[in-house]
Amino acid sequence: MNNQTLKQNDFYLLVGPASLSVQSGEVEVIAAGIKAGQTLEVPSGKRVPVKAISDASLELKAPPESFSKMETSSIPEEWDNLAGRIASGHIMGRLYNVMVLGEVDTGKTFFCTYLANRLIEKKKRIGVLDCDTGQSDIGPPGAFGMLVMNSPTVFLSEEPATHLYMLGAHSPGLHFLPAMTGLSYMLEKARAGVDVLIIDTTGWVQGDGGRALKKAKLDFIKPDLVVLMQRGNELEHLVKHLPSSKVVRLPVSKKASPTSQMERKSLRELVSKRYFKNSRVFEIPFKQIITDRCYFLSGTPLPLEGTLHSERLSGWEGTLVISSGPLLMEMTKGWPKDLGRIMNFVSGHEKGLLIAFLDENQDVLALGRLEEIDFLNNCFRVRAPFPGDLNSIKCIQFGSVKVTENGEEAGFLEPGSF
Repeated sequence: MNNQTLKQNDFYLLVGPASLSVQSGEVEVIAAGIKAGQTLEVPSGKRVPVKAISDASLELKAPPESFSKMETSSIPEEWDNLAGRIASGHIMGRLYNVMVLGEVDTGKTFFCTYLANRLIEKKKRIGVLDCDTGQSDIGPPGAFGMLVMNSPTVFLSEEPATHLYMLGAHSPGLHFLPAMTGLSYMLEKARAGVDVLIIDTTGWVQGDGGRALKKAKLDFIKPDLVVLMQRGNELEHLVKHLPSSKVVRLPVSKKASPTSQMERKSLRELVSKRYFKNSRVFEIPFKQIITDRCYFLSGTPLPLEGTLHSERLSGWEGTLVISSGPLLMEMTKGWPKDLGRIMNFVSGHEKGLLIAFLDENQDVLALGRLEEIDFLNNCFRVRAPFPGDLNSIKCIQFGSVKVTENGEEAGFLEPGSF
């Protein structure tokens, strides 16, 4: 622990893990004021600029080398100019969309946070939509999260999401349709409650998939402004079809630094652990809900000897068979011959799967972890941080990524496995 005295307009860089307590005066971190008596926790892998709004004294819990003085602010002047442009360009009664593009480690989330905080200063109702499911700051990994902000905040991850939509994986690579559906869902929510929506995107901007997904999002959103955070011209191929008046090119902050795969995984799991911290196990009867993004419970029951569960699926889809182990030829000899394609899923492989509880309007109530499909009692056993009425759960939506009880990553299940 060490004490620091800052003069007005001093600039410092704080590298986590660290704890900063303001003893007197006021400092600004990512355009959010931290006043006397307030404390800021900076997690590992995060770096934040600290500006002294007035003379201030701080108490730091961090190694001395974690807090270093800078000659000038690391925030480019263009960022503040853009906030003014957006505030003056917003038309009352109409949603103003700002889409932020950039490769991995270009500081997109940092910029989105800074811009949101500056726009709140300008009396705008701000929503931030986090579409980066692999490095989520709003809501748990594997989900789109939207935060309708009431006040400036340093870390979006510290605030509970206002709206969630489960993609079900850390990458949209195998989930293009849910990604676009989720975008549509979130835009509808934003139109009902905010003036400006800032859309944070993944760093997947090259290759067939990256180009296709970003172009589809641009066509669908029709953003008022597209912000390119690039070091050279690595994003120009995405915006050639847009008029120059809609494209803003911003330099990446000089303090933006690469994050290793292990650090990214650690940050992702930190957010997930926080989300699942107060979770408990629920039992949801099969008969209470419908299922989504799976074959299970979507067909007609068809009892087959030696199986835990079997059902005839629609049309040419065949038959879903869930067994305690891989099917053997001798087990199927007495089965009907017209079952079509037999889709076999081994019970237990679902353990840990990320799921979502949906209500009657298909809105996400909570995300959870599938503990077990209990075929003896015909119910789902799910761990989730859901304090509400279990009777409000009308649908269980299945994802692809698996997590442990406390939110650590635990594998992947191909979409359409059961």
